[in-house]
Amino acid sequence: MEESVTYGEIRAWFLGGYYNYCRVKLSHQYPWIEGESEVGYAYSELENSFDLPIEKLMLEVLSLILSAGRSSEKVQKYHQDDISELLRKIDLSSVLEELPPDEAAELVGDLRVLGFY
Repeated sequence: MEESVTYGEIRAWFLGGYYNYCRVKLSHQYPWIEGESEVGYAYSELENSFDLPIEKLMLEVLSLILSAGRSSEKVQKYHQDDISELLRKIDLSSVLEELPPDEAAELVGDLRVLGFY
């Protein structure tokens, strides 16, 4: 298996984008507008950054976890559909065996929270 970016790395990059977006909003005193989200910004910064299906899966899972049910039904469905499609394409049990145990456990835990595992 090709060396993949870790779940922790993707989460750190995602949270970095989330943080930067919020920081800019505060420092420039930009008002929040309807439909705007820090999660959406962070996701858009990373969405075309990964080649491996497991990395794409990790990004989609993080997007839903970090939105914590606050995104629109349309946005939630978009990410849920992407997760479902990725899970159809990969042999998750094989991929999980290739990940460090703590990374695999975190990803499985998040998939459980989202109802995919």
